[in-house]
Amino acid sequence: MLEQNRENAPQKVDFDPFTNDYAKDPYPTLERLRANSPLLYWEEGRCWVASRYATVVVLLRDPRFTTDRSVWEHAGHGQAAALCPEFVEMNRNGLFSLDQVAHARVRKLVSPSFTPRAIERLRPAVQGIVDEVLDAAEGKDVLDVTRDFADQIPVRVIGALLNIPADRQAQFHHFADAVVRQLMPMLIKPSEIEENFAAIREGIAMIEGVIEERRQHPIEGDILTSLIQAEEQGDRLSKGELVSLVSGLVVGGSETTVHLIGFMVLNLLQRPELLAEAKANPELIKGVLEEVLRFDNFGRLGITRYAKEDIELDGARIKKGQMVILMLNSAMRDAAAIPMPDTFDPHRDTVTSLAFGNGAHFCLGASLARLEGQIAVGTLLSRFPDLRQEKGAVFGPHPLIRKLDSLQVRLRPAVS
Repeated sequence: MLEQNRENAPQKVDFDPFTNDYAKDPYPTLERLRANSPLLYWEEGRCWVASRYATVVVLLRDPRFTTDRSVWEHAGHGQAAALCPEFVEMNRNGLFSLDQVAHARVRKLVSPSFTPRAIERLRPAVQGIVDEVLDAAEGKDVLDVTRDFADQIPVRVIGALLNIPADRQAQFHHFADAVVRQLMPMLIKPSEIEENFAAIREGIAMIEGVIEERRQHPIEGDILTSLIQAEEQGDRLSKGELVSLVSGLVVGGSETTVHLIGFMVLNLLQRPELLAEAKANPELIKGVLEEVLRFDNFGRLGITRYAKEDIELDGARIKKGQMVILMLNSAMRDAAAIPMPDTFDPHRDTVTSLAFGNGAHFCLGASLARLEGQIAVGTLLSRFPDLRQEKGAVFGPHPLIRKLDSLQVRLRPAVS
């Protein structure tokens, strides 16, 4: 249950983001939160939940809140330090953990590698990967968009981005899964803790090896090489900062992009007229992508901030060390900020979108995710213009994402 303020006769609202019903459609629950309990303490999650657009924007910009997870009162430093000091070090050097000065320094060094223009150079590589995946589907009548298509693209794109050998990409997946689970340690069984940390240790060791290989053998035009060689007035990224950046790419750019692609296809299939319009006008795919991020965001929860001091906000007292989850999915359906928020409109102005964050911590990988989503879905529609949904979407358990486990589509009309 949620409590608005434990010190003042709280109004309670049912909130369980881990049910299958919530994964399928969280928006009725989120609407109740915005209307009745917009800033609440969620006992099971040991954190506050912010659901209104205005409050989320304030929290994204308020310097009294930090992205540094080590500030959280339940961070569990001792266990992580004992079982996996590499994980603690990786987090310490991550963009979300750095203080304001260090964060600005690192962003200045790495941002040139992630501008829309820099990412656009990857278009031929991304197109080649998508084409190769769809070539394998040519002989099929039914395709699982999640497992046979979307899941095959992002890790390979990151591999191409960093020039990672294909035989290490499965380990990328394993590492990313382990880090995501560690972000919600209360959901890990005690018997699984060591195994999870072992996967993280192995993944970090692999990334360190790749970085060292690239130091010895730079590749012209390679983003990892550019990060290693990035320099600003004699300043360069440290080994720990490089490991954290590459780890962030692997974790942040894999499963989230899988679901962006899957949810784009699902939303088009649910709207036959829009699907026909997108086939006739491929440029519309850009608007479909942005509207899926806003209207049907695949996040189960949201992004986190941690209070650096005791703070009074919207009538609630948030104590130093407490976590606040910023429900971006709820904020982007808030009628107080978004005109006709419950209407799916790929032609709308997306300036109010918070899907990739806002301010100093705007997602570095936003341009890459957009490029992958546009190419993947656009190519799928052009290669298989007769595709239609074969079975209902199947959702599965995941601590952070409304996991689209399976979405089966028929690629061509059935032969009678």
